[in-house]
Amino acid sequence: MTVAPNGRLWATWYTADVGEGPDNIVVLASSHDGGKTWTKPLLAVDIPNTPIRAYDPSMWTDPEGNVWLFWAQCHSKGEGDIWDGRSGTWAIVTKNPGDENAEWSVPRRLCDGVMMCKPIADSKGRWLLPSTVWNKDPEHPKRTLPPGAHIVASEDKGKTWTSLGYSTVPKNDATFDEHNIVEMKNGTFWMTHRTKYGIAESHSTDGGKTWTEPRPSLYQHPSARFFIRRLQSGNLLFVKHGAIDQKTGRSHLQAFLSDDDAKSWKGGLMLDERNSVSYPDGDQDKDGTIYVIYDWERYKDKEILMARFTEEDVLAGKIVSPKGALRLLVNKATGINPRHKPADNADGKPLLTGDAPTFDLQNAETDTFTRNVKLFGDRESYLLKDYLSHLDGKTFIRSNSIRNTGLMTCKTPGIVYVYTPLPNRNKDNIVDYLLQNGFDKVASPEVMLFGDSRGNFATLYQKRIKQGETLQFGCWGLIVY
Repeated sequence: MTVAPNGRLWATWYTADVGEGPDNIVVLASSHDGGKTWTKPLLAVDIPNTPIRAYDPSMWTDPEGNVWLFWAQCHSKGEGDIWDGRSGTWAIVTKNPGDENAEWSVPRRLCDGVMMCKPIADSKGRWLLPSTVWNKDPEHPKRTLPPGAHIVASEDKGKTWTSLGYSTVPKNDATFDEHNIVEMKNGTFWMTHRTKYGIAESHSTDGGKTWTEPRPSLYQHPSARFFIRRLQSGNLLFVKHGAIDQKTGRSHLQAFLSDDDAKSWKGGLMLDERNSVSYPDGDQDKDGTIYVIYDWERYKDKEILMARFTEEDVLAGKIVSPKGALRLLVNKATGINPRHKPADNADGKPLLTGDAPTFDLQNAETDTFTRNVKLFGDRESYLLKDYLSHLDGKTFIRSNSIRNTGLMTCKTPGIVYVYTPLPNRNKDNIVDYLLQNGFDKVASPEVMLFGDSRGNFATLYQKRIKQGETLQFGCWGLIVY
């Protein structure tokens, strides 16, 4: 998203199709009242009747007051597999962004790669665009840029763009980069990358031409997009998942401030603590108001949301300013992906209720079954999302591995429940084991137990277990009692 000089907000995302594929399109919407209300999509970027997809859009208001809409294009099989000259970073520009019916330029290809974070204008007046050629993809002879997180520079206000330099995350650690660039107060450049392990960083002391080898940063983070930006005050804004030193899943989206060029971070405004919040991006109005946009439950609830706050709110750790507001709805998709529609399990048995059993667990770890609890000992990001309300507050067994529950012997009889995926959802399931050992499917709809993958849909099974019976299985199932 970006803010036009007159305060009009512009937001972009990509949609269409049931997942990431050739039918993806980029759309654009606008707000004239600080994000309280939004237009329906005003513009769509599509390459019809081709296998080319439009995706990963971004927006920027340049120093001249023009608003840019960037997006990536590639063949639906991936840029590394097929490249026909249409792949790369593209853009359109409007010179009247204060108008809802803004006039946009003809689409123009700028460079190879994918740009997911905003350009910056540096102290020399250069416009620097962060475009990445994914190091995880195969190389292709027609690409002009080598794999890496590139800084593509313009010295003529966006008319032409040339690669200035790049930093390359080692292939074993590389994912999508989605790199942020910041010019530090001492003139050096700081680049932060998304990697498989979290956040890497590298530095340039020669204006972006050469970069140090990317190293793991001190910031704990999942492999997910984050957002770093210089504010009008000179402070840095950092929007990430969890506290600075805490690694979470895609939840607990928070904002922090630094007044010493990232040596330390202050505050911690929780923008959205729920699971499946991701891809923050933002901008600041001339009155100091900060806007951060992100998505929530992209395959289920399918919402684009926005937070509006100030530096004062960040430092206070809560909304204290009159303009502050959280979870403002930008857009909500209403289509249902058939792959993500829960099965009703109407062929199951009525839910059993009664006393809970006790088990000889052989040192297994237990915890209370409630929202956002960690489900598996070696999966930090697998937090409980949806479940049958009857089970709330019961006990569950947190195994050390999603694939090994250990041996459990029933000491006193009672009703035990097990969540596992149906075979058509995930080949890693224990349905056969449960049926062979006397469990029945419950007539309760599937739930997305954690994450947002269709393979994480789980169905509930139940059994009245007797004293002396044992349970042990090798593929994933979650025991609740």
